Amino acid sequence: MDGVESLASLGLNTYESAAYIALLGRPESASTDIARRAAIPRQRVYDVLASLVSKGLCLVRDTTPKTYSAVDPTIALELLAQERAAILDRQRHEAEGLAARLAAELAPIFASGRRQNDPLAYVEVLAGSTRIAHRALALAEAAKKNVNSCIKRPMILSKDQNWTYLKAPLGRGLKYRALCDAATLADTELREWLREFCKWGLEIRVLPELPLKMQTFDDEVVLLSMQDPAGGPPSFTAVAIHNRGVVAMLNLAFEQLWAAAKVFEEDGQGAKEQSENGDPCNAKSSRRDQH
Repeated sequence: MDGVESLASLGLNTYESAAYIALLGRPESASTDIARRAAIPRQRVYDVLASLVSKGLCLVRDTTPKTYSAVDPTIALELLAQERAAILDRQRHEAEGLAARLAAELAPIFASGRRQNDPLAYVEVLAGSTRIAHRALALAEAAKKNVNSCIKRPMILSKDQNWTYLKAPLGRGLKYRALCDAATLADTELREWLREFCKWGLEIRVLPELPLKMQTFDDEVVLLSMQDPAGGPPSFTAVAIHNRGVVAMLNLAFEQLWAAAKVFEEDGQGAKEQSENGDPCNAKSSRRDQH
């Protein structure tokens, strides 16, 4: 990226960027000289220089003819970046406000449409990791009672997204159970943050293999994430089903897998058989609660 393109990312247009770069190479310059060296039409150069002065990028001397000099970029560009950040922050707040207003206006239309006899109205199809991640985070944050999860590689969410996804329900005291496959625990980093969330109350058990990724939320919604069979980098399609019967059936399958799984060893390298005392993580939490 050259200097003109780089300055454009801070909010300058092409002529302003070219004029500032031309000013940097001389102690001071007249407008005609700047127009020539920056390839700016002479009828435009005065407006361009006036804009640079207003943005604090150059100084003007009231001589005959007027001359212009660049402000030290270590000072000028820092101020320009702060101004640009303020503008972007204001635009973000405006966009959030607009989104909230539009959501309120469009919600009745959506609700009316949901009352139509659509046999698939309770099914959401989500293509791509980004859409799946956003929906999974929203469902985790909306959960009120419990979450059951089947975790297997490759992961869809990033490390930060996984952290938020697990922390959202655990931080509110929800019952959260996770089944992991052996490949997941073979990843040292994943195993470490699973140990960390075990301390938060996450119950973990391990199976050699899991058929697919699945999460159920409050016995109301299930999110099924399926890896696309085509070759190349992993890609996923997910289905969110808002149907209590389907969720109940899949929770029965989860309970069968849970009963056959081994308990995750928080302080060990993998898993061990379940004992009568329950999960080691839960026992440790109980001991902490007694102090």
